[in-house]
Amino acid sequence: MKNRLISSLIFILAGLFTILAPTVLFPVCESEMKMSCYYTKQAEIGVGLLIIALGIVSVLFSSSKVRLGISIAQFFNAILVLAFPLKLTGLCKMSEMACRAGTLPALIVISVLLLIAAGVNAGYLATAGKNDGK
Repeated sequence: MKNRLISSLIFILAGLFTILAPTVLFPVCESEMKMSCYYTKQAEIGVGLLIIALGIVSVLFSSSKVRLGISIAQFFNAILVLAFPLKLTGLCKMSEMACRAGTLPALIVISVLLLIAAGVNAGYLATAGKNDGK
């Protein structure tokens, strides 16, 4: 029960920070034209909502197999958080722009922390599931 609540809270907070990083905390460049950083912001909002939704759903299930699947999904969501600004949609080309100076480092940190949390939780649930079956 304790693992379920802690991991869910971590996932929910990671999703919230994924949404807040490009919108409030380290906003991307504001421009009349919709540049690549605008589309990265929109994509990160979507992935952040998905991370939050899976975090909420993981509280509802007590089965370690279901929560293992959710942790694996969160691992891949963390890769998406990193892939959007780096490869998929991109950011502004100039390094001194707000999206490069603030948003990108924040998203990298969030992604790495989510990768670690999801990986550790998946490892824990995989070993706990093996011990339950014996």
